[in-house]
Amino acid sequence: MSKGDNIKSKINKNSDKKSSTITISILIGIALIAFIGIFYQVSVNNYELGYVSLNPIDVTLSSGEESHKVSVKVTLGGKSKDLNKLNMENVQLFVKETVKNLDYDSIASEDGNEYIKNVVLTSLRQEFGEGIEQVNLDSLLTDVTVNTQDENVTENSNPSVDELLENFGWTKKK
Repeated sequence: MSKGDNIKSKINKNSDKKSSTITISILIGIALIAFIGIFYQVSVNNYELGYVSLNPIDVTLSSGEESHKVSVKVTLGGKSKDLNKLNMENVQLFVKETVKNLDYDSIASEDGNEYIKNVVLTSLRQEFGEGIEQVNLDSLLTDVTVNTQDENVTENSNPSVDELLENFGWTKKK
């Protein structure tokens, strides 16, 4: 073998080593990017917030000698993976029983919504774990009649048409 052939084979071996190193580096980079992407997707899905709306809950609560009807629509918020594990029929029944045991006077007070949210959230966490992070009320209907101090409560709850149109007129004031 001549000296020229020896140099050419060394150059070929060096270029083969360089191309192998570059190829391996590219493959490691692709694998690293794929691993980071998979890790990111798993971590995002674990912390993604989800919401579940329950069917409206209609119950009758007693307050003293009177019975009052209450209708509540509840939405639960938490991590999607935790909410998906729940049996929604059991959650629905549990929330209905919890609402049945609420104090009507507290519901009718100024902070009634917060009272319902706190009691339902606390009882759900005790029963089903910490996966439920929040409780929202989409609607709350009660049969409470609110009168202001200036209004006079009349005996006649069904006024006639004449009484309704008594102060109604089409003329312009001068």
